[in-house]
Amino acid sequence: MTVILVLLTFALFVGLDLVLQWRKGPETERELQGAARPGLTLPPALAPVWVSGYQLPAELHYHPGHTWARMTAPDTVLVGMDDFARRLVHDADGVTLPEPGRRVRQGEPSAVIASGERRAELVAPVDGQVVAVNRQLSDQPQLATDDPYRRGWLYAVRPASLNRNLRNLLTGGLARRWIEDARERLELQLMALSGSVVQDGGEPVSDWARHVSDEDWRRLAADFLRT
Repeated sequence: MTVILVLLTFALFVGLDLVLQWRKGPETERELQGAARPGLTLPPALAPVWVSGYQLPAELHYHPGHTWARMTAPDTVLVGMDDFARRLVHDADGVTLPEPGRRVRQGEPSAVIASGERRAELVAPVDGQVVAVNRQLSDQPQLATDDPYRRGWLYAVRPASLNRNLRNLLTGGLARRWIEDARERLELQLMALSGSVVQDGGEPVSDWARHVSDEDWRRLAADFLRT
């Protein structure tokens, strides 16, 4: 009898744990979906692809100003910043996004990421009308730099000239060569500023943005983010 009671108790705890895990999974997805407008389904996570030390998922289209576009439906494009921009900003503590209904133009500033007193403008990768913004960033701006390719997405656009816009974006081998060139240019500029931001072998330290002056940081941001 005692053995049966022990087994029943164990089974009860296992069942409760399964229920909690089942609820936890959907809740995580509800948190993601709750950041957007009704009907906007966030796509699955991207497989990590590393190029010259930076994540560069192959499924995305990249603007030379270090923002990305990802088609999630025939009439919806998600927009965010790439890993290079994330490291330039370092730790986001504030995000300013375009209001839904606003029209954005490819290559023109559309969002602002703040880190302390620093402000980084990010350009729109495509033309179109903003149909949703990531409202989680209001309370958790660090998502923009912690998870720039999924939970840290910025806004969604109904594209106006998608085929034309895509011809101006980078994918595949062109994207890989572009990020390699960006890293090389950054290393050269950081070496000219201070050896303390470059490790042995020429690789920038992971938090290099913290080690440059505000003036130098603004110049680098304007150069690489094309603002």
